[in-house]
Amino acid sequence: MTGSVYLILLIVRLTTFAHKCQITRHADQIIADCTRLELKNVPTGLPLDISGLDLSYNQISTIQKKSFGSFSSLTALSMDFNNIRTIDGDVFNGLENVRWLSMTHNQLNISSKIFDVVFKSLIHLQHLDIRYNIDKRFNQSKPMVYPYFGNLHNLTNLCMDLAQNPVFKLSGFEKITNLTTIRFAKCYLNQMSNDTLVELPPTITAIYFHECTGTIKIVEADFLKPFPSLEIFNMEGVAIQLEDAFKLLYPFTNKSMTSIIFKDIRPHVPKPVFLYQNMINYLLHICVKTLVLAESEIVGYENGLLLDFKSPECLENVVLSGNRFSIALGPHLQELMFIMQKTTNLKFFDLSYNSINFNNIEYCNINVLENPSYRKEVYREGCQIKSEPRNEFTNYNYVLEKAQMVDIPTYTIYLPGNLTFLRVSHYMTSYIMTGQKLFFANVNNLRYVDFSYWQIKQFPEIYSVTPFNVKYLDISGLNSTILIHKTSVPFFQNVQTAILKNAMLGLTTGKTGKIFFPAVEKLDISYNNLWYLDEDAFERNLNLSIVSIAHNLLPAIPIALIDLPHLSKLDLSYNRLQTINKAFRDWMDKKSQIYKRTFNFFIKGNSLKCTCETSDFIRWLFNTNVVFDQVNKNFSCTLTNGSESNTIDVYKRFHEHFSTCNSNNWLRLGIGLLVAFVIFTVPFAVIFNFRWKITFWIYRNFKRVVEQKLERKFNYDIYLSYADDMLQWIQVDFLQRIENSWSMKVCIEERDFQIGLTKADEIANAIASSKHAIFILSESYKDNEWNKFVIERVKFEKCRNYLQKIIILVQDATASCVPHELDDILQNVTIIDWEDNETGWDKLRMALFTDSF
Repeated sequence: MTGSVYLILLIVRLTTFAHKCQITRHADQIIADCTRLELKNVPTGLPLDISGLDLSYNQISTIQKKSFGSFSSLTALSMDFNNIRTIDGDVFNGLENVRWLSMTHNQLNISSKIFDVVFKSLIHLQHLDIRYNIDKRFNQSKPMVYPYFGNLHNLTNLCMDLAQNPVFKLSGFEKITNLTTIRFAKCYLNQMSNDTLVELPPTITAIYFHECTGTIKIVEADFLKPFPSLEIFNMEGVAIQLEDAFKLLYPFTNKSMTSIIFKDIRPHVPKPVFLYQNMINYLLHICVKTLVLAESEIVGYENGLLLDFKSPECLENVVLSGNRFSIALGPHLQELMFIMQKTTNLKFFDLSYNSINFNNIEYCNINVLENPSYRKEVYREGCQIKSEPRNEFTNYNYVLEKAQMVDIPTYTIYLPGNLTFLRVSHYMTSYIMTGQKLFFANVNNLRYVDFSYWQIKQFPEIYSVTPFNVKYLDISGLNSTILIHKTSVPFFQNVQTAILKNAMLGLTTGKTGKIFFPAVEKLDISYNNLWYLDEDAFERNLNLSIVSIAHNLLPAIPIALIDLPHLSKLDLSYNRLQTINKAFRDWMDKKSQIYKRTFNFFIKGNSLKCTCETSDFIRWLFNTNVVFDQVNKNFSCTLTNGSESNTIDVYKRFHEHFSTCNSNNWLRLGIGLLVAFVIFTVPFAVIFNFRWKITFWIYRNFKRVVEQKLERKFNYDIYLSYADDMLQWIQVDFLQRIENSWSMKVCIEERDFQIGLTKADEIANAIASSKHAIFILSESYKDNEWNKFVIERVKFEKCRNYLQKIIILVQDATASCVPHELDDILQNVTIIDWEDNETGWDKLRMALFTDSF
């Protein structure tokens, strides 16, 4: 009996331990996810028929014998990001079915003889990843012998670190006849000589070098000669000269390759790189599909270099991002036009994050004429016209005819016929041409366009013989007002995904009241400082299914959204929502039913309130089927007393928080009825008794008052009163924001008062001619006796109902600094405890432009 109880307890204990791992089934595969459980050993009690086991992100330091002996069906095993230092030689015995093994980011000494035995039993292994195990604790000056891989006859992918002095001679690579891909991470090489990789199998078709941060002093042209069938050559973060990287392509001259990727190729002390024909001569003679030359300090290239590509029709993907050069301006324009007609198979082009400057060069407008018998390159440098004929241009004619020069430059751009993806994001240059007319040809296949964060003052007029069919458009960072003209409409006609972050969209909706893109389905207009959207803002966008208006200033859900029949995801996070009214709650519940409980609504980062007025919203939040961005529906909110809490705590103590709400309502109702009785009874009695006198008084004064109101004109938007110690801040910061950004006219004494007139008259006239008055209080404000006169004149104008708003900014002082002369009109004064940041400016803007604050 005791033994049975012990056995039951043991089974329960093992089962509980195993249940820490997440067991899932995919088709006929059982996967055990044991990541991030702080395990110190391989867990026991797991199902014996699991086919996948992931032990990554734990604290395992030792893998003991027979740790995996029970899992004979295992095909994939990951032990990344542990602290494994010790591993028994026969730990993988019985795992003949394992095809994927990954042990990255550990402390394994892979040069140890134990690894000759460790991998021996994995006869069906196809993918082995042992990267990020070599670090500075290894003596890099000594030759490092790699494990014996000769038993892994089915190995196709090998990922490992590359020591400073690698030795592959005894690793059995000649027996791995199926190896096609090798990835080197944490590369410590100090030379790329012809015999460094000579022992690796010639079957390799893809080789990757990543983070070669050592000082590579020698780079020889035949470094990659052992791989005659190489198709993919990828180098990222390698500390060599870009010219040396191009030298490594020598063995593949006049051959075809799938990818050549050079990203972040630069020595420890980077220098600008200018490309010459002899520098990239090997590349020019390779038929390559994917070419990446990114983040490598390229600042320019030799004229005509694009024309030297022997097989431009091979190019399908080109990435030139993160450099500092233009491929289109000046003498490069014609060769770009020519080469685009030759890259007939180009599908993907990326020239993003280029920061260039052409302040010292002036280029003339060039008209390109087709079908002449020769080609000539003409450009203007300074004030002199130059012509530079090249042999490559003999069959094409680019003639500059003065008779055809017009004020608005016109260009015909022949895109590659198969171009699908065009990304020229964050293209920063001081050379900006405005008022252009662009004629596009071969736009049939263009689907993805990204022109975000361009420096451009005017969107060009775009024309095309065939209709544009762009589906994805990102124009974030552009002033959206420059996009609204009749010629831009065809370009936006078929866009289904539109990204307009930081696009000053408030200016656009203020002009048109509507969002353009008639066919859009996914719309992102976040980060636009939107205060409101018109009720018909989405009138033309009835296909919308996903809308993001995050990081704006909306105080409520826009009514325009309620008419979108296909909306399934709405992101209003980081706005100024305080609650959600019943109409929108019912609308979202209905949407949730339509989309089978998959309607998504994001409200994180809003100014939600947990008060009696929002109690219905809190109850709805935890009973609706709407899917929120916080799965547990834990949102910050403000209680009635002003303290911070969260919706979970409030809902758990719902009765405690809202039990007094109904009694307060009845009290309000009684007080309201009493006040209503007094309000209606007393005035009625007075009016009835003095009805004839009141009628005569209205008759006598109405006409005079109305006429004065209608004739009233203001010379200034704001009269500004301040102490002398605030003058520098006013001139540098305040006036710049108010007059330049907000376009309001401000009256200040030092600038706008006329010399020779009495100061009292000038103050009185200026206040009488101003719509609003702003006082900027500091500790020395009361020291100036004239400020008391200013206050009296402001009170006088306020009593005459001419002055609309009085605002007090308390800066570097306390609220007690408010002069007692303002006590009579404090009910009409807005006091702002000034913070010299965007929050302070937001408060001032709300005080000026809203009815209440």
